[in-house]
Amino acid sequence: MREESTARNLQDYQVAPQPEKVVQAAPKVHSVKLSKFETFSIVGLFLLTLVLMVALVSIKVSMTSSQNELDSLTNQISKTNTSNVNLRQEISELSSFDRFSSFAKKHNLKMSDNNVRNISK
Repeated sequence: MREESTARNLQDYQVAPQPEKVVQAAPKVHSVKLSKFETFSIVGLFLLTLVLMVALVSIKVSMTSSQNELDSLTNQISKTNTSNVNLRQEISELSSFDRFSSFAKKHNLKMSDNNVRNISK
């Protein structure tokens, strides 16, 4: 008997009509017009943002260009310093005592202590 009542109750549930969903219309949204001050403020902030973005990009490009120039000048200074060191070394080699001695022997010159002057700076 229990099974019959359970089956009958189950049938009742299955046959029961579903309540229809009532669709309500969405409430109307009223748009509020912006005042002139608000419109000018929005446009002004947009223009200010645009100007600041352009200025930022311009400064970044300028900074990169200056860095490249600095690197180029540093490289040129390094080459000039190396050239100066090489020239000083060449001067030392050309003005060495051995070179003067070989030149004197080649041209039959003699060193006389009477003809030597010591010069100090």
